[in-house]
Amino acid sequence: MIDHWVATLLVPLAFWVLINGIDDIFIDIAGLIAYFTRTIPSEQEIDSIPQRRTAIFVALWREYSVIQRMIDNNVTRLNYGPVDFFIGAYPNDRLTIEAIQEAMKRYPNVHLSLTPHDGPSSKADNLNWIFQRMLLYEQERGVHFEMILTHDAEDLIDPDALRWINYYAESHDMVQIPVLALPTAIEEITHGIYCDEFAEFQFKGDRR
Repeated sequence: MIDHWVATLLVPLAFWVLINGIDDIFIDIAGLIAYFTRTIPSEQEIDSIPQRRTAIFVALWREYSVIQRMIDNNVTRLNYGPVDFFIGAYPNDRLTIEAIQEAMKRYPNVHLSLTPHDGPSSKADNLNWIFQRMLLYEQERGVHFEMILTHDAEDLIDPDALRWINYYAESHDMVQIPVLALPTAIEEITHGIYCDEFAEFQFKGDRR
């Protein structure tokens, strides 16, 4: 009797899962159409677009153990000229502030953005104060940032990502590139599955 009722309940559940996944099918179909009909610009076309001054926002809370490596990996690898990193931290996160300040000694295009209150708060709040720090930098230096990107403390930016974003910024107000998970060892399969699912949902979810 119990098996009968369980089987009965599974039928509507299966239909619900199917209906809930239909929107993913449309995204997959749209992706396939775009893949086969896309026109890939040449390297000459990409480089023909003047490079826009770019600000990269990174909001932090207690990420002192990774932020210097993130800055080292990205500042030195980007095949792009006019870019500044604005790193946001809270006054009560001393270790993160010290890590950012150490990076600032090595890279003049890395800037600390300090919120006026202790953390943690929301990421949006942190990013808002980073934006205010960028505006102050523009006012002090007489410059203007034409593109703004957001990244996390453990992101590894593709060296050519900004070149491609700069190219498509000619015709698009917002450009988002996919997040891809780095290869994971088999003994970290749980972590690897999480990273793959995060990358997939981020890619699909932000296009709905």
